[in-house]
Amino acid sequence: MSKSLSLMPRMAANNIRKNGSVYFPYIGVSTFAMFTFFVFGLIMKNDIIWTLPKGAYAVVLIQIGYVLLGLIMLPFLYYTNSFLIKRRKRELGLYSILGLEKKHIGVMMLWESLIIYCIVMVGAVILGLLFSRLIFLLLLNLARMPVDVTFMIKPGAVVNTLVFYAFVMGLNLFVNLVQVGKSNPVELMGDSRSGEKAPKGIGFWSLAGLAAMVFGYRMALRAQLNNWIFTDFFLAVFLVVMGTYLLFTSGSIAFLRLLKKKKGFYYRPENFITVSGMLYRMKKSAASLSNICVFSTMVIITVVCTVSVYLGMESILTSGFSRGFELSFIGADKPDAGQLKQEVQAIAARNGIVLKEELDYKYVGARAYKRDNMLCMEGEPHDSAGWVYMSLMTLDEYNRLEDAEETLQPGEVLLFSSGPDFAGGIVSFDGTEYTVKKELTESSIIDKHANNVMGSKYIIVLANQEELLRVSAVYHVDGSTQESYYYGFWLDTAAGEGYMEEGIIRDESGRDEMIDEFSLEIEQYAAALPGFAEYRDRRENMMFQESMYGGLLFIGIFFGAIFLICLLIIMYYKQITEGFEDQNNFEIMQKVGMGDREIRRTIRKQISMVFGLPLLGALCHTAVGMRMVYMLLGAIGFFETGLLIACTLGGCLVFAAVYSICYKRTSMTYYRIVRKMG
Repeated sequence: MSKSLSLMPRMAANNIRKNGSVYFPYIGVSTFAMFTFFVFGLIMKNDIIWTLPKGAYAVVLIQIGYVLLGLIMLPFLYYTNSFLIKRRKRELGLYSILGLEKKHIGVMMLWESLIIYCIVMVGAVILGLLFSRLIFLLLLNLARMPVDVTFMIKPGAVVNTLVFYAFVMGLNLFVNLVQVGKSNPVELMGDSRSGEKAPKGIGFWSLAGLAAMVFGYRMALRAQLNNWIFTDFFLAVFLVVMGTYLLFTSGSIAFLRLLKKKKGFYYRPENFITVSGMLYRMKKSAASLSNICVFSTMVIITVVCTVSVYLGMESILTSGFSRGFELSFIGADKPDAGQLKQEVQAIAARNGIVLKEELDYKYVGARAYKRDNMLCMEGEPHDSAGWVYMSLMTLDEYNRLEDAEETLQPGEVLLFSSGPDFAGGIVSFDGTEYTVKKELTESSIIDKHANNVMGSKYIIVLANQEELLRVSAVYHVDGSTQESYYYGFWLDTAAGEGYMEEGIIRDESGRDEMIDEFSLEIEQYAAALPGFAEYRDRRENMMFQESMYGGLLFIGIFFGAIFLICLLIIMYYKQITEGFEDQNNFEIMQKVGMGDREIRRTIRKQISMVFGLPLLGALCHTAVGMRMVYMLLGAIGFFETGLLIACTLGGCLVFAAVYSICYKRTSMTYYRIVRKMG
C-alpha cells in the first residue's frame, strides 16, 4: 500500500502534464485571479497610503473591490473546476477498472490539488512582488496623489491570499472526491461524455424565464434616480440573470422543439441537420452559454462605465459649482457688495490675476419637501429625491442678474428647476398658492439636468421684497435677517503667463503657486468679514474627488480585465468540450452518408450560432441596462447623455470585435481536437 501511495505524486504530476490543454488555462486564470487578489491586499494593508492626502477615499474603494473580488472568484473557480473534473472522469473510471482503489484515486487527486496550489501561489506571489509597485503607482497616478512614496510588502496580504486560495482548492477537492466516490467505474466512463442536463418542465421554466426577463427589462427602463435606485438595480440584475439562465437552459430548447414539430420546416435537409444539431448542443451547453452572456454583459458595462466616468470626470467634479471661486455671506450685517468686489479685484491685481465672469446675487435660502405641486415644511426625512433647496429672490434682483426684463404681479412667480421640470401652473408654499407665470429653462446660477432628481435646486422669483418675506416666513425663515449673498468668479485664462482650463492653472512658471497665494489671501480676507458663511475653491474639491474617482477607475480597469479573463476561460473550455463531443459526431455523420466538407460546414455553422447567442444577449442586456446605469451615474453627478451613448456604442463594437477574435482563437483548439478523429 505504501508503495502505491508513493506513486501518487508522480502520477498526479503526469496527469497535469498530459491534460495540459485543460489544466494549463485553469492554472493560468487562477494565477491571474490570485495575483489580483494579492495586489489588492498589498495596497489595502500598506500603511503608507493612509498617510497620503486623500488616500482614505482610494483605500475604501480598494477594500470594497477586495471583497467583491473574492465573491466573484470563488464561484468562478468552482465553476471552472467542474470542467476539469468532467474531462477527467473517463480517465478516473479507467484507473478504477484497472484496479486502482478509490482511496488511491483520492490521494492522487489530493496531490494534483497540492501541485496546482503550489504552482498558482508561487506564480501569483512572484507576479505580485514584481508588479505590485507598478500597479500601486498606477493607482496613485489615477487618484492624482503623490507618486514618490515607498511601497512596503506586508506579510498579511500573503497570508490572506494563501488562505483564500486554500479554501477554494479545498472546496473544489471536496466536491471532486464526493462525485468520484459516489460513482462506479461505468458511470465515470459515461459522465465524461454527458452534457448539462436539460431541466424538467421546459414549458414552465421557459415562461418563468421570459417573465423574469420582461420584469427585469421593465424595471431597468422605468428606473428613476431616487432612494430606491440601488435596490431596483440589484433586483433588476437578479431578474435579468435568472431570466438569461432560464431562457438559455429552457427557452432555447422549447423554441427548437417547436420548430421540430413544424414538419414542413423541419424535414428539409438543411433545417433538419441545423435544428437537430442546435437542439443537441443547447441541451449540453445552455448553462455555460448563459454564463458567457452574463460575463459578456459585465465586461461591456464595466468598461463603458469606467471610460464614461473617466472622460466625464471634469463635469462630475464641478457639477456643484457655479464658478471656480465662491464666497457666501448670510445675515443682516453682510459686507457691502460693491466694496467686497473692489477688494477682491484689488487682491487679484496684487497677485497678477485677472477675474472674469463674475457672478453675484442676493437670495433667501429654504428647504422644502415636494409633493406634487406643493413645497411642504415636513416630509420623509430619508427621501433625498423629495427634498429640494429653494433660492428665493426678488424680481429686481433676477432681472439684474440675468439682464432680463421680466414682469410679475403679486401672487405670481418665475420658477427654475435644476432637475425635472416643475410642470405645474400653481405652486403651493405649504398651503400658500402662487401662479407660475413662467417656468424658466436656464439660469446663470446653476445648469439644468432633467435627470437630476437627487437634491434638486429651485430658483423662485417673486414680485417684490414683501412677497419674498411672506413666502420665506412659511418655512420659518426671516428673509430680512437671513438673506444670503453669493459672489463667485473664474480667472482669466488669457491674462498673464501660462494658461488655465476652467479655473485650474497648468504650466511650469509658478502660476499655480500664484493662484494658491491668491486663494489663501481671499479666504483670510473673507473670513474676517461679518456674516461670512463659506469660501470654496473648486480646485480643492477636485483634488479630493479625483482621489475617489481615480480609485474607482483603478477598480474598473481590474474588474473589466477579470471579467474578460473569466469569459475567455469559459469559452475555451466550451470549445474543448464541443471538440471532444464532435469527434464521435464526425464518424456517425460520415456513416449516414454526409461528406467531410459538408459535416465541417454544418458543425462550424452550429458552433458559430451557439457562441453568437450570448453576444446577442449581452448586447440586448447592455442596451436596456444603460438606462438604469445612466440613472446610477446621475447619483454621482454624471449627466453627459451623449458621452454615455458614444461610450456604449463604442464599447459594444469593440467588445464584439474582441469577442469574435477570442472565438476564432479558441475555436482553433476545437478544430485541432476534431481533426484528430475527423
